[in-house]
Amino acid sequence: MAAPAEVTQISSLLESATTLGTIVDLVRRITHADTTSVVSFSLAEKTMTWEAASGFRAHVIDDGHPLIRPMTNRIAERALMTDEVRILESIGSPEFPAEDFPVHTAEGIRDLAVVLLKTRGQTLGALITGYRSPHQFTDDEKQLLQNLADMAAVAMDNARLLESVIAAHRIWEQTFDAIGEGIMVHDYQMQIVRCNARAAELMEMEPPQVIGLSFSEAFARLFGKRAAAYHLPETGGATSTFEVQTECGRRFLVSMFPIEQPDGESVNVVTWSDVTRLSEMQDQLARTRRLASVGQLAAGVAHEINNPLAAITTCAEATMRDMRENAEVQALADGRQWTYYLEEIVRQTLRCKDITRGLLDLTRQRQARRVICDVNAIARQCAKMGLQRAGESGKVEFVINLDEGIGQVATDAPMVRQILDNLLSNAVDALGEDGGKITVTTLRDGERSVIEVADTGQGIAPELLAKVFDPFFSTKGPGKGYGLGLPISLTLAESLGGALTVESKPGAGSRFRLWIPRRTPDS
Repeated sequence: MAAPAEVTQISSLLESATTLGTIVDLVRRITHADTTSVVSFSLAEKTMTWEAASGFRAHVIDDGHPLIRPMTNRIAERALMTDEVRILESIGSPEFPAEDFPVHTAEGIRDLAVVLLKTRGQTLGALITGYRSPHQFTDDEKQLLQNLADMAAVAMDNARLLESVIAAHRIWEQTFDAIGEGIMVHDYQMQIVRCNARAAELMEMEPPQVIGLSFSEAFARLFGKRAAAYHLPETGGATSTFEVQTECGRRFLVSMFPIEQPDGESVNVVTWSDVTRLSEMQDQLARTRRLASVGQLAAGVAHEINNPLAAITTCAEATMRDMRENAEVQALADGRQWTYYLEEIVRQTLRCKDITRGLLDLTRQRQARRVICDVNAIARQCAKMGLQRAGESGKVEFVINLDEGIGQVATDAPMVRQILDNLLSNAVDALGEDGGKITVTTLRDGERSVIEVADTGQGIAPELLAKVFDPFFSTKGPGKGYGLGLPISLTLAESLGGALTVESKPGAGSRFRLWIPRRTPDS
């Protein structure tokens, strides 16, 4: 659908063409000429184009497509050497060879009058009047032709200016649509008056369908109703920049700024760009800094705490052993639950050791030992272990989709297994007692291989999604997790030269992807 401004420009262009047609018809009637035409010159391309014609038996303008002929040097010299009306008599004679005038020779034209069309110091073309029989041009006819040529020059100049404006408008629209960021413009009534192709694509609509939508509705389609309810009342049409996180976890930097129009009314331009990757890199840098601090603490804590924990465990186990050697003491211990208390001391001590070991794993920069591996085989084995971990209740369904064209990958197999074990364990826990489906998928993405673990659990709320890789953060209940599985998996993924990403939506499950390079940097 053409914009109103473009429709106006096209209409004006058609009016200019109609004006030229009217002028050539008028010239032909007044001068009783056999043929009349207006041609434009292109000195750069050395061509002449029939813009309007009257009286020609053959079509020089067919279905709006004008005839274009080469302009020989002799014709150019004769036409451009004077500002006066140029009379060419005896077309086809040695002085004016027929091959220089193919169009008029085909019409049987003998005499021609050529008047240059000039405006603003430029020669645009010529008004040409032809007669099939000898004709004596009077001074009055020459003056009339000059006056009509001036009118034609103005009409042709306007047409060229409009063509330039339309071409510039099309270039602007193409540039507007080629911008990779979304752009929308809404008026003071908060209705969309323009959007680029990227904006419409993100809304899964065509650009004409977006025009006329309310801005709040468009914003909600892009970023969700909660984001629209939160951000739009605060902006109030003023210049602002803020970050929006969608329900699926993607992040966008949104900018709004008003522009005053020539008519006094203002429109608001809204742009947005996907900064998910940038935010992930910033979060990763922040995690790295936190891990560095945790690492310094963990090294000392593990040493200082593990020794007392070992002494506590040894003493508790020795006490239980001594009680079992004396029946009376064992009976007394059973009656007062001393055995249970001692066993709980051992369990909790071992749990503390697991936490300190996890801290060390989290902060230790393990060097990947890359060898050629079968990623599909690793995924299949881990899925089998995950199914066994889920039990035989039948409430958990495992689906395995393996890309047989993924080929072999140079990576550290034990690291990959540890990551997948953590992801599958979390997926089983996310399904809970109600069960559900876990899907393990492998695929090739250019020079990277991807292993995906998706579940149909409750998903993760957007405000919690950014914290899932933080140490000691867990969505599980108290005592059901240390909050170290995902941070350790992320550290291992980075040691492999890859990444670990997550997508989740409340009520729609979660999707974790392990991205690893197919080859080592020096292979």
